Amino acid sequence: RANMRWQRNLVLVGFGLVFFYVTSMCRLFFRTREGQTSSGGDEPTGATSQPPESSSVEAFLDSTVEGQLPAAFQVALKNYPVVPLSDVKIVFVLTYYRAGAPLLNELLSSDDKTFFNFEPLGLFTANGRIRQGREHHAFGLIEELMACRIENVPLYTVWLEGTDFHQRNRFLSKLCEGGQACTSPSHMSAVCLRSSTRVFKFSRLYLSQVANWLKRNPGMAKSVRVIHFVRDPRAVYYSRRRLKWCTSSPECDKASSLCDQMRADIDGFNELVRQLPANRTQRLRFEDLVANPLNETVRLYSRLGLDYTGSVSQYLATRKSPKNAPNRWKRKLSEATLNIIEEVCYDVLETLGYELLAPEVQEGELE
Repeated sequence: RANMRWQRNLVLVGFGLVFFYVTSMCRLFFRTREGQTSSGGDEPTGATSQPPESSSVEAFLDSTVEGQLPAAFQVALKNYPVVPLSDVKIVFVLTYYRAGAPLLNELLSSDDKTFFNFEPLGLFTANGRIRQGREHHAFGLIEELMACRIENVPLYTVWLEGTDFHQRNRFLSKLCEGGQACTSPSHMSAVCLRSSTRVFKFSRLYLSQVANWLKRNPGMAKSVRVIHFVRDPRAVYYSRRRLKWCTSSPECDKASSLCDQMRADIDGFNELVRQLPANRTQRLRFEDLVANPLNETVRLYSRLGLDYTGSVSQYLATRKSPKNAPNRWKRKLSEATLNIIEEVCYDVLETLGYELLAPEVQEGELE
């Protein structure tokens, strides 16, 4: 059954990529025709515009949704105003598989009006980084999601139906209550438009790709914040070794591949620091967030200008922090394995402030 679900997801992804490409080309064609035939051609298009606010809930009805909308959803559409895109704070979290990101995900999505997009680029690749040939379409999807134009990418929501990713979006999931509205394009857009913060979690993007995209779209840099969320690569390696799907993937299984990605992202983050204002970038270590969640959260929110609300404070007060998890790998990895990882990741460990642990060994094999 697991294989059948995996094959079904692959088919959906394939159809999604084809449909996304075709619809993107169609939109580009019609926008070009409109620009050629309209007399007022100075009005900009793209991710900087949003649909106008509707005067009624009926404007968001979707024929693909059967039955009555949850009461909480209807109340939210009436009581929450649409937030202009110019007032929205966009947060990109770039990290790695098994780097402890769920802790940061829950923290950032704990506010009542945060729309959380969990791994939206899973539509383009199963577990690797986005290659150059798909980069244009990947950022095309990101731009549509930033502006809440989810109706423009319906196959993205079809792909979402095969996942539980909408459950990571606290603002959406508490309103849609697990029903069809959770993945309905128009209803997702309606909730998204009412969010004051929109968070994107990526493990499939290089920071250099974000830097290059912002260079091409300087207007978007005004609202984008970038968090480089890291964890000790030895801990990431240990965590990945327990996942069958990861051990069968050379890009995920090898410590050298992990540190190649982290090394590239360190350079990409440095480029973003030079490119963006100081209050738009932050590197955060998983170990620091676990050890001192309150101080690290206050520092992060203050630096990036995020709203430290009562919901965030309540989350920190009630969540149990996994204090033992960050150091479990130290007891589990052999000295030989530590030595090999530290040899290929030496500069990454040093740059990120992690202490070397392995003594020199003459013999030993990687576990």
